Amino acid sequence: MGVYERLGVRPVINATCHWTVYGGSVMWPEVIEAMADARRCCVDMRQLLDRASDVIARYTHAEAGYVVSGCAAALQVGAAAIMTGDDRVKMEALPHTAGLMKNEFIARRFPRQRDASGREYTHWGYAQAVRGAGGVFVEVGGEHGVTRDEFGAAFGPNTAGVYWVSDGVEPGIQLPEVIAIAHEHGVPVLVDASNTLPPPEHLYRFVDQGADLVAFSGGKGLRGPQGSGILTGRADLIHAARLQGAPIQGIGRPLKVSKEEIIGLLTALEIWVNRDHEADLRDAKRRTDRVVEALAGLPGIRAEHRFPDHVGRPYPTAFVTIDPGTGLTGARVIEALLAGDPSIAIMSFSDPQVVRIDVRVLSDEETEMVARRLREVLSVAAPTR
Repeated sequence: MGVYERLGVRPVINATCHWTVYGGSVMWPEVIEAMADARRCCVDMRQLLDRASDVIARYTHAEAGYVVSGCAAALQVGAAAIMTGDDRVKMEALPHTAGLMKNEFIARRFPRQRDASGREYTHWGYAQAVRGAGGVFVEVGGEHGVTRDEFGAAFGPNTAGVYWVSDGVEPGIQLPEVIAIAHEHGVPVLVDASNTLPPPEHLYRFVDQGADLVAFSGGKGLRGPQGSGILTGRADLIHAARLQGAPIQGIGRPLKVSKEEIIGLLTALEIWVNRDHEADLRDAKRRTDRVVEALAGLPGIRAEHRFPDHVGRPYPTAFVTIDPGTGLTGARVIEALLAGDPSIAIMSFSDPQVVRIDVRVLSDEETEMVARRLREVLSVAAPTR
């Protein structure tokens, strides 16, 4: 029995690619080896973070970098740094910011949702990290995106920064113009780039465009430790972030990473910049084609390989549309795959009759298991009317 089975936990083949709920991505073997080597002795964490900053800065084209416990952690200490600078009194006041410092972050309008009783609420998503530092959002735009005029009108005397999620496919005003306008107002821009790798150039594109701070996940495209992340950007803001994070006691103290995770993250970063990304993409497309081919000929089932994906990202993805006449829904297919042997996780979609499968980081053997189980589950559907 493996370590999970001994605990009564079922291993899952993660055909969602990166979803944290299923353990995130799959680390490179070299990352595991480096982390095992790092456990042999202790180091001065301040020196290790200095050297990590050098490596991150080189690969992201930034002035400095900082390793924390995930992209959300990077957003929290990044927002804190923007609000406090190196002012120790302000740092110690966090997360209480009202009347003590500029605390407003301009952001695209967040989606609204309703609970079971019909009450509406704002779904902040990962931006909760900015609020956790004491930031307050000023929302702009809507489904159309954000216009230049809407964005420009949002700046005020209490504006501390701009929080922007960018992968280059969002509607409305784009990041370079966002940065230009923010800098005209003397305001820094914090970019949430958690799930933007690939393409490989995104590792440095946002900094090259002028972003002041950029936050990345260490455990998605980079395939480093799931509990790691990168904050990269201006040296003064990185310095302010480090003054509030481990090994110092501040708002970012709970976001610390171990020496082993720092080494693992840096190893993953080195692997990333030296990968043949075109070859990786060809392999991912081939595996995606295999999933689509396995479902050919099933009545009421239409499988297609979309590249780019539904929002324009360079992620080869299999989309499976299920005719309602089969008696199946996307939710039932997802449930059946998770309950099966092996347990397989796939993704839902806005259309309840559609599911998505992302096999980019799976092995050929795992992809075959996914394809076989999908065909088995979809084959038991009732004949379409």
